[in-house]
Amino acid sequence: MENQPDEKAILRSQLTNPRWMTLALAIICSLFALFTLMGVFFLFTLSTAGVKADAVQALQVARILAAVFCVFYAIFALLLFNNYSKLRKGIVVPKMLYFALSVFVILSAANSIFSGQLGGVFLPLIILLFSIKIILDLGKIK
Repeated sequence: MENQPDEKAILRSQLTNPRWMTLALAIICSLFALFTLMGVFFLFTLSTAGVKADAVQALQVARILAAVFCVFYAIFALLLFNNYSKLRKGIVVPKMLYFALSVFVILSAANSIFSGQLGGVFLPLIILLFSIKIILDLGKIK
């Protein structure tokens, strides 16, 4: 009986990979939110004097999208830090946040593709791969 591993120790070892990946995702989302916030401030400082109406409309759309992405990345960062603290305590978290993050990141990558910024696709796809790996790891836990 003494050689049997403790159930809590097994659970903690199973949660190690999702815990560190969740922390990495939280930091990445925080950086995304910070850089997007800086972009929002820059977009609002641009002057529209002497600019055609089509360009002003495109600027307004860019401002709105940047503000929305900033808010969503900040929310995901906070929720991921919360999940990290739960995983650190050995509490199994639901996979729904990671599914929602995956959908949001797919939409973010699609936005980058449609706006012609193919360089903005790679980091969201890495976030997507991390999310899928966490979902699979959490699915293995009983």
